[in-house]
Amino acid sequence: MAEDAVVTALDGSAAFLMMDDILERLKMLDYELAFRGFTRLTHTYFAMPAPNPNEQFHYFMALCSWLMGLLGSAWQAPSQSDDPNLAAQSLHSQLQQVGAPLSFGGWQKLKQGHGEPCCVILQWLLQQIPIEFKPALHAEEAEYEDAAVAEDEADGAHDMADEVGDAENEEEEYYHGGGDEAGPSAGRQGKLTDNILEAQVEPEAWRVELERVAPQLKMQVLSDPKEWRNRLVNTKSHQAKLQALAPETAATLERLAEDLARTLQAIQNAEQKVNTQCADAVARYAERKDELRARMEEYNKNADTINALTSDLQSVSEDLAKVKAQMDTRGASMTDTKPLLKVKTALTQLRTETKQLEIRIGVLTSTLTSKKLKEASIPRNSEVSKRGADCEAFLDDDDMEQL
Repeated sequence: MAEDAVVTALDGSAAFLMMDDILERLKMLDYELAFRGFTRLTHTYFAMPAPNPNEQFHYFMALCSWLMGLLGSAWQAPSQSDDPNLAAQSLHSQLQQVGAPLSFGGWQKLKQGHGEPCCVILQWLLQQIPIEFKPALHAEEAEYEDAAVAEDEADGAHDMADEVGDAENEEEEYYHGGGDEAGPSAGRQGKLTDNILEAQVEPEAWRVELERVAPQLKMQVLSDPKEWRNRLVNTKSHQAKLQALAPETAATLERLAEDLARTLQAIQNAEQKVNTQCADAVARYAERKDELRARMEEYNKNADTINALTSDLQSVSEDLAKVKAQMDTRGASMTDTKPLLKVKTALTQLRTETKQLEIRIGVLTSTLTSKKLKEASIPRNSEVSKRGADCEAFLDDDDMEQL
């Protein structure tokens, strides 16, 4: 249940509230004795960043190690020279082993050394440690009273003596004031009183018993600082001190005021002198300042113009680069002789093929002419079918290949 209360109290002011509880519990455990070399904790030490983060982180590690040692879990706190990341990871793993609430996140939150996660861990560790309160031991005082108490008791003794004296006078008036009217009853009463006043205890035993019980019967009158008499005495003492110091302090303040007035007057005179001497320089400075303002405005305008021209130049440069690339490509294609060589080779090949075709055409023409002449010599009454068969037989394979 304590763990749930600690974990759920994570809001903006939770760290400061938890830090109050942490500090009170640490005081109950007398942490000052174990951390004499460290600075004393405040009510906001771990709730907000400290001027020295390294010292704050080392203090947090040392407190966690000490508290876990009180719980019986041995964990050695790292030194200030160790890596904070490794130290935070080691503490996080140790807290997991002891079952501490770690719902705030990873070990990176513990590396900060302050904030709500650190306060949650410290409060949880302190809540696991039982705190026992022993009865108070009052030492037996050897002295009776101090001066103030003795004075008060003296006043009380005088008052008591007066009361006792008044009581004795009343008794004497009672026993002896009646005179003859008392008669025999007065004599009998006197004898009874004398018998009662005779002590049956030894004086030495009475003195020893008185010394034994006297310290226990002592009445201490403690002075209350809120009591009006003490306030009045303190006020009178302070008034006397103030009256004694007032003349000297007033004289010192008057001298200081006079010195300040003289110094202020000297400063005003020097300021007026400087203003008079530097009037021309101030006027020249104002003129130069106006000129500088005008030049700056002109500079800004020229800068805008230069920026526009620079952008135009950049676009023109890009176009020029494209044109140069195209010219380079065309020049490379014009100086390249491979296409020309291919054309020449193709023309030569065409010429060769043309000659071969001309030769074939000549041969075919000659063959057909000769055949036609032979056909002309054949009788006209030959059958058409025979003429065709003779023509096919006349043309041999060589002639067909030439065709």
